[in-house]
Amino acid sequence: MTAIAYYFKNVIITVVALILCGVTWIIPFNLMKITVAPAVFETGGDYYNIVWETSFKGSGCVKYTYNGEEKVVWDSNNGIITSDDTVHSVRVPKEELRGNTYTVESQFIPFKFSYHCLKGRKCESEPVVFGGEEKEADINILCIADIHEMEKEMNKALSHIEEKADLICMIGDITSEMRTKDQFTKFLLKDAADLSGGAVPVVFTRGNHETRGEYAGILADYLGDEDGKFYYTFDFGALSAVVIDSGEDKEDSHKEYSGLVDFESLRNEEYEWLCELDKKELDGRYRIVFSHEPILDNHFGKAWTEPLKKLGMELIVGGHWHESRFDEGELPVFIVGGNLGDGQWAASMMKLSNGKISVKTVDTEGNILLEKDV
Repeated sequence: MTAIAYYFKNVIITVVALILCGVTWIIPFNLMKITVAPAVFETGGDYYNIVWETSFKGSGCVKYTYNGEEKVVWDSNNGIITSDDTVHSVRVPKEELRGNTYTVESQFIPFKFSYHCLKGRKCESEPVVFGGEEKEADINILCIADIHEMEKEMNKALSHIEEKADLICMIGDITSEMRTKDQFTKFLLKDAADLSGGAVPVVFTRGNHETRGEYAGILADYLGDEDGKFYYTFDFGALSAVVIDSGEDKEDSHKEYSGLVDFESLRNEEYEWLCELDKKELDGRYRIVFSHEPILDNHFGKAWTEPLKKLGMELIVGGHWHESRFDEGELPVFIVGGNLGDGQWAASMMKLSNGKISVKTVDTEGNILLEKDV
């Protein structure tokens, strides 16, 4: 293509793009909206991931003030601000967000060329006051697992829980599959935003159903840790926690997977990481493991409970089995409820106080299914 032809091609594209972009300014309302409010995800380390969705693709940033300085943190990758997605994920230092107020902002970017771009309207969230207070006592942890698109039943169960959560743990199988982006945004992301109001941290533990479908491999871009993993450790005041990615629940050779999974390699890598963790770095008064599959004494041929016991872990909290249950033992297991069948659903609240872990599970009718001090 000659230089003149190239020039005229770009002129035509630019004129058409300007006309299309101008529509967003002429019409009396803004098509660029925040369709799923921000949620703040714990991913281990020193950063939170703030994630939200907009109606159109574009840029995204988080704004707040820290030590008198106006901060703008972009959804970017290697210096390039992301503008080709409707889901935005921004990593913000925990220290700067705790007890602070933040907003998220996005701008419609309809066209991005090599040397210029067209920008549409902006949208901004209401200011959110983020708690995230790392308390040393009276820590309330809301535990949710196996929603499987039963949000209506979940909310009925939650209406019977009076305590306000300091931390929300979504322990897997929030959806039944990850085939499309909508299944991520309309269920997992929206549930996190609705439950937390963007004001307290959310811990997401990947369930086996979040590994299924075309979109499953993209989740880590938004919710994974700095290395794109779903297993990590974190501290929250007096709590030291290990988050396990229990992956799929069958061997890689199972016909369900069509030969397109390699969880054996992931489990080997994760188990090695678990064995190398330093007990001195997990020195909280309360030491808890979160894992979608909580039965880990023989997890695909390895006793994952052994390195967990060496780390001084006191309790495994999980889901997967669609029941409310507490298994006593050297390393007790608490299964938090979820979809119980026949339209029944259960949620759990844990309270860490006075050296005890108190657990309570309620169902959609307000029945207390389990209440115990550990």
